[in-house]
Amino acid sequence: MKSLLGQLLAGTATGMLFLGFAAQAGKLPPEYAFVQDAFPTIEITEVRPSPVDGVLEMIVGADIFYITADGRYLLQGELFDIKTKRNVTELAKESARLAYVNRFGDDESILFAADDPVAEVLVFTDIDCGYCRKLHREMDGYLKNGISIRYLFFPRSGPGTASWKKAEQVWCADSRQEALTRAKNNEAIASDDCDASIVGTHYKVVNELGLTGTPALLTAEGQLIVGYRSPDDLLKILNEDI
Repeated sequence: MKSLLGQLLAGTATGMLFLGFAAQAGKLPPEYAFVQDAFPTIEITEVRPSPVDGVLEMIVGADIFYITADGRYLLQGELFDIKTKRNVTELAKESARLAYVNRFGDDESILFAADDPVAEVLVFTDIDCGYCRKLHREMDGYLKNGISIRYLFFPRSGPGTASWKKAEQVWCADSRQEALTRAKNNEAIASDDCDASIVGTHYKVVNELGLTGTPALLTAEGQLIVGYRSPDDLLKILNEDI
């Protein structure tokens, strides 16, 4: 599949990236209609002024692009505010990711809830990923620290593979929590056939967010943390974020 930038320049939208959440975007205000006209097959979530005069910020799902106000030049990259020493692009991405944080309820995810929660983290997990398994083995530590873990499936090998089928089996089990734990321990899973299309729904979000590695963690503030973090390290990150 072409990169998002390649799709923008080619004026085409292929694959699953634009079939999910991004496609729910509304029409742009009239003053920015020319941006949508430039990319007729791309669902643009929002266009707004950037901190740079004459440059607009264009949001597509959770991706950030910059386009000149005359609609001629498109830029992709990170914008830094030298005065404040802040990554303006990352702040915009965090804002865009917030739309995904509360999208999935208990009936569309697998929640391991802390008794006295101080934070909840969305975790995109691959059952066969070594560091995903390490994270899951330390679940008691996260829960003890007041961190609830809400899992979404991210079988990196893609549809129809063994990892994908394991995710479907977990979803169709009587106890999804127990089945996920068994699967991550390489144990057999007892499950019936059921509607496991949620795995594909989760996978669409993975594409929309541009995720490539697991585990990938998304905080309530929209911060993306790629890779394993211990319970104590994750608590420190969350405390800094609050």
